[in-house]
Amino acid sequence: MNEHYNRTIGVSQETDLGLKTFMLGTYRYMAMAMTVTASVAYLFGQYLVANPEMMRFIYNPMMSLVVIGVIMVGFGIVGKKLPSMSLGGVLAFLFGFAAFMGIMMSAIGIFYSPVIIAKIFFMTVGMFGGLSLFGYTTGFNLGSIVKYAVIAFMAYVGINVLGMFIPALAPTGVMDMVITGVALIAISVIIAWETQMLKRIYYGSAGNPEMMKKLSAFGAASLLLSFINLFQILLSLFGRE
Repeated sequence: MNEHYNRTIGVSQETDLGLKTFMLGTYRYMAMAMTVTASVAYLFGQYLVANPEMMRFIYNPMMSLVVIGVIMVGFGIVGKKLPSMSLGGVLAFLFGFAAFMGIMMSAIGIFYSPVIIAKIFFMTVGMFGGLSLFGYTTGFNLGSIVKYAVIAFMAYVGINVLGMFIPALAPTGVMDMVITGVALIAISVIIAWETQMLKRIYYGSAGNPEMMKKLSAFGAASLLLSFINLFQILLSLFGRE
């Protein structure tokens, strides 16, 4: 009986250690990708300063639709092909996506001061860390509510895109604050759920080290997207001078 108990404890400790390694690897990939995003955003931002006509080309309503479509299609294709893809292919997707998002965020440095950007960035890091910790530790199944969060966030994105095409319909004042606040709650739920899902993915793929590495890199891309969304929402709420 004692031998069985000790063996059970040993397996449990090994599983917990494996989960921690998997999660830390995912956040390590995410941090590396975030560095790529920030570097590309800074460098391309300098290019935009010297070539303002390129800014008009990139930042327009049609391009916003293209960006949303590219992100959805890209994640959908890679997610389906993940079992047959090589680790190198998944990493290429992760860092290619990070560079792409850097280009799309490059104008932030033009419209906001470095102090504001730094303040919102550290605010995002703290909030993201807290939400991830909650998702990692909670026993509540966030899958039961995340679908409503996704709907609310997609509605927020749709309202913003519509406002680009028809400025008169863009929310302003209190309504804008309310809609952005709802989006903040929605992305918070999504981030916590993504972390919870990473735990379940680990337990479902234990014993397949190659697949776990690919899932870790793909999970990092998903978390990076959520981090950027959270950053942009906080910037909208608290980025005013």
